[in-house]
Amino acid sequence: MTKTQGVLGLVGICLLVLVLSAAGLASDFLTRLGLDLDGLLLILCSLLLGLLFLIALFSIAMDQGWIPARHKKEAAAAGAPAPKPAAPRAAPVKPQSEEAVSVRPGEGK
Repeated sequence: MTKTQGVLGLVGICLLVLVLSAAGLASDFLTRLGLDLDGLLLILCSLLLGLLFLIALFSIAMDQGWIPARHKKEAAAAGAPAPKPAAPRAAPVKPQSEEAVSVRPGEGK
């Protein structure tokens, strides 16, 4: 399976769950469950699943480049010169202790 086929499979699953969530919301109102306990549970489950899979679908679309990324900072910084990157700092040297270290439990400090 190629990467494109895998991505299209994920998109298909996300779209299927979104359609089923919308069908769950529609069935809640068509069967007149309304706002009793069963109706509220069906509404909340449908909204939760729909929202989670919509976020997943949006994430996949952003990763694949189907939705262009917004670059506010790059557009604002285009007129100003780019700041210089910070120089890497050397790690501080730790002095070695002169004390003997024992690996046996109960010995030493």
